[in-house]
Amino acid sequence: MKTKENLYKTLDFFMLRTPVLPIEEFAKCFPTCVGEDENVREVTLHHLSEWSSNPFIREALAASSPTLLESLLHISNPDNPRKQGQVIKAFMRYIIRMMTRPTPFGLLSGVTYGQFTEQSQLCLRGTDTYQKRARPDMEWLLKVMELIEGRQEVVRQLRIQRNTLIYRQGNRAKIPYTTRHGSMVDGEDQSVSVRTTQVFDCVMDVSSVPIPYLELVDHLQKEFVGASPETIDRYVWQLFEQEFLISELIPPTTTPDPLNHILSTLKHVTGMDEFKQKLIYIADAIHEYNGLPIGQGEEFLAELRRYMDDMFSVKSSLQIDLSMEDRGMSLPHAIRKDVERVADLLTKLSTRENRPLDEFCVEFLEKYGPYREIPLLELLDEDTGLGAPASYKHPLSRRVRLENMSPSKSRTHYEKLLFQWFVSCIHEGKNEVVLTDAMIDEIVKGQEQGKWLAAPSMELIFQLSASDQLAVDRGEYTLLLGPNQGSDGAGKTFGRFLDLFGQPFADLFSQIQLEEQRLQPEKLLAEISYLPSSGRTANVVLTQHTRPYEIAIGTNHIIPEERQIHVSDLAVGVRNDHFYLKSMSRNREIIARAGHMLNAELTPNIYRFLLEVSDDGYRHWSPMEWGFVAHAPFTPRLRYEHIILHPATWRMICDSTLDASKDAGLFEKWVRQFQKKWSLPRYVYMIELDNRILLDMEHPLHMEQICKELQSKGKVTLIEHIGAVEDMPVSRSGSRVAAEFVFPLVRRNQVVDAHRFGEEVAASLYIDQEETNHHPTEVAFAYLPGSRWFYAKLYGMNSRQDEFIGGYWEDFVRQQQDSSVILQGYFIRYADPDKHIRVRFEQSENREGNAFLSLFHQWTETLLHEGLISRVVIDTYEPEIERYGGKEPMACAERMFSCDSEVAARLVHLIRFNQTSLQQDVIAILSVINLLSQFGYSEEDTFKLLNQHFDVKEYLDDFRKERKFFLQWMASDQENLNSIQSSRDSIESIFNMRKEAVARYNRVIHEQEAKGGATNTRDDIVYSVIHMHLNRLLGIDRDRERKVMIMARHAMHSLIQYRWNCQ
Repeated sequence: MKTKENLYKTLDFFMLRTPVLPIEEFAKCFPTCVGEDENVREVTLHHLSEWSSNPFIREALAASSPTLLESLLHISNPDNPRKQGQVIKAFMRYIIRMMTRPTPFGLLSGVTYGQFTEQSQLCLRGTDTYQKRARPDMEWLLKVMELIEGRQEVVRQLRIQRNTLIYRQGNRAKIPYTTRHGSMVDGEDQSVSVRTTQVFDCVMDVSSVPIPYLELVDHLQKEFVGASPETIDRYVWQLFEQEFLISELIPPTTTPDPLNHILSTLKHVTGMDEFKQKLIYIADAIHEYNGLPIGQGEEFLAELRRYMDDMFSVKSSLQIDLSMEDRGMSLPHAIRKDVERVADLLTKLSTRENRPLDEFCVEFLEKYGPYREIPLLELLDEDTGLGAPASYKHPLSRRVRLENMSPSKSRTHYEKLLFQWFVSCIHEGKNEVVLTDAMIDEIVKGQEQGKWLAAPSMELIFQLSASDQLAVDRGEYTLLLGPNQGSDGAGKTFGRFLDLFGQPFADLFSQIQLEEQRLQPEKLLAEISYLPSSGRTANVVLTQHTRPYEIAIGTNHIIPEERQIHVSDLAVGVRNDHFYLKSMSRNREIIARAGHMLNAELTPNIYRFLLEVSDDGYRHWSPMEWGFVAHAPFTPRLRYEHIILHPATWRMICDSTLDASKDAGLFEKWVRQFQKKWSLPRYVYMIELDNRILLDMEHPLHMEQICKELQSKGKVTLIEHIGAVEDMPVSRSGSRVAAEFVFPLVRRNQVVDAHRFGEEVAASLYIDQEETNHHPTEVAFAYLPGSRWFYAKLYGMNSRQDEFIGGYWEDFVRQQQDSSVILQGYFIRYADPDKHIRVRFEQSENREGNAFLSLFHQWTETLLHEGLISRVVIDTYEPEIERYGGKEPMACAERMFSCDSEVAARLVHLIRFNQTSLQQDVIAILSVINLLSQFGYSEEDTFKLLNQHFDVKEYLDDFRKERKFFLQWMASDQENLNSIQSSRDSIESIFNMRKEAVARYNRVIHEQEAKGGATNTRDDIVYSVIHMHLNRLLGIDRDRERKVMIMARHAMHSLIQYRWNCQ
């Protein structure tokens, strides 16, 4: 942890969130000591009754729970004790939230921002300065759009354009996601398709940019004079209803005022004046309500809601947030540094994985190979591509996980250490584990540090515990990560509040884009504007556009056309075993970003995939959690210096004595026993996910809350309150308030470690982004079973692959070639994840019927009988045309694969039957160097090519032991050749079996490059060939391949030095 410079830097600003009531009111409302003539419960009920008539509280409740507001009359009604108890319980939770929980929700808490200075400023102005921001709930607003867009006479006055999600599947056009104005039912099919025709193509061409509806109809009537105006009009309307065409009415979700967008769009529309006037009235009324101080708007709000509900009945017609207008808040730089240290720690110790995406990447490579870029919409289509990764839910993926759900080695190592520290802590009777740098280093030893690059940005959310503001400046404070600890991207928590903070903050906020662009200067960063198919969800995604580019899903763009990126323009590729996105028209990689906190698992597959692919290959931070130890009744606090990474936690679970009981007294007795046994403190938070409520275990109403929760759900989770209840340094009008701070951070450095994603010899590692020339293929070239190429997978020979290759492969191929049944055949080793051999045979054009299939059956039956295989799968062969240079070079590549398979089989045979004294890896090194020579690389060019990717000092000790041998072999010094001449002659003769095929392939590659028709660079193609050769010779072992390549580099370096010294 002691580093000169932190990996992340905290940006110049932070968000401050506080509830509207001071914390002092908690002790007043929920006392435990009262006068002799008073009852604690009655005192609290009296306070709650007073609160229930407080105009400030009532309006806050009206904004968040109008039904509870209506029920408050029962709070003082003992005639209906059941109803009274329900209201007291619900109202008490709201009141406690307004005192203790800073998370924004309606008028219960507010937000502002601050900056870092030498000294803190944590004294807020009073609530009379707060500013409300109400706007129509998106569920209500989508009902408005549904009504308007359901009237054809209105839509005919609007501009429309084609949906950017459209893609082709044979003779049909499809859209994978439709919004249906927010009325989609969970699990309902969100896709729609239509048959493509000449008319459809014309509509799509003309509507590629916004065009007036009637102008489009008029164009079609001129283009297709044989069709009646009614037919054309009906056809366009059907396309509109199915969302192949969308209107300008739909607001982008990157605008904070969607009602204003709708009113602006309808400004010149005729035929619905009364409805427009209602919308204008609502907009004006909302503006007026926003100007009313809190406490004076209850009746106005109720009337406004009734008016809106009369138009459309939804759960809540308004969505309200609260801005604390005080912008003078500040924190000292020491806290900034602490936040950076925690960010580094949580990233360093992270064990987060995205296994479904990793497995999807394996399937992608299996189907398409490492050099194909597949249109995104085609890829996610289950009919034309792979469908969505496992765990995707909208729509539900049919994919089954390839791996079991057992934790990774690094996660197991992490949890094992935590378990040891947990046991020691319990044994010593302590309530916290204090992490030291040595303990952190011990965790890090089990992590795969080289495989990932730290994510570009993040957010962390802390509570600050200190006696007062001066104590903060003296460094006498504790930072606590809350239940909701942050996000994976800087600015996401700010998203829905950006319009509250004004232009000065917008300038500060722009740091995020500038910093993330600095880290990835060659890529285009794009905001996703996405209209959810569930209306209320859309409230969360409303934000302001802050990126230079935009991707719209189900809605319109807010930025100019030249900076719009259409989903239909995106392709997906793989590099270094990780996905990337690319704009086909711009030939640039794309990073998709979301500026809000909506959980991606709740979103359409296409949206989620865009975000996850953009983050693939990065290590994101993860909370410090106890893992399997978290099932224990108690887990201690996790602390690093003065930073609480995880609070002490208690988990109550009903036992057999409580399961069937309805006796409240029995539950309280059980809770008291648990409290004594596990030393629960007086003040605790009862939590569920990221929701929490502060409770005093000495107060009878709070104890009832715990018991009722335990009775209804069978379990309760409690976490400690850090410090004294009054240890809250933020104040407002002289009273203390609970607070949370949201800190955005970005990675300092764009330097990538040489082993960023774990170097491997697979050709995909060596791609130079600026030189590649991938061509996404709309229709894959494939050989189905029964066509010229025959493709099968042979499973079951895990430990006997070399026996098969060295003893069975060549004889079978030779026999079929001699009988003119096949022209050639080649093999590769593979794992999906089961290890197997893939065999491909090109059948002769004059073959008779199923001659080869019959012979193949006899051969595999023998293999089965002899125990080499357990099953055979016949499949479709899709040549990796892009990877190997194009269609014409592919034919030469296949011929070379066939010759190289024979070379690999001969070499394996030599080694298996001890016909050479050379080790297999030594032969592999010589073969790599020979292949480069056969491709026409000079000795100097061979070294440059290898040194370009393996300029390392690894395996030097191993090489020094073999240096003399390699120089003897390669330098052709006759005086020193005698001792190895026989081995060299036999092995070189085997290498030469592919010489002619390699030379021919090399010529065709050069010809394609000269014509500008190559789909890959020569160097990349050669690396792919080498990778596949080592696959055939050595098997699937990336570390071993890497060593071979590094040793080849060292050998060529020594050879060049030798030649130089001999001159």
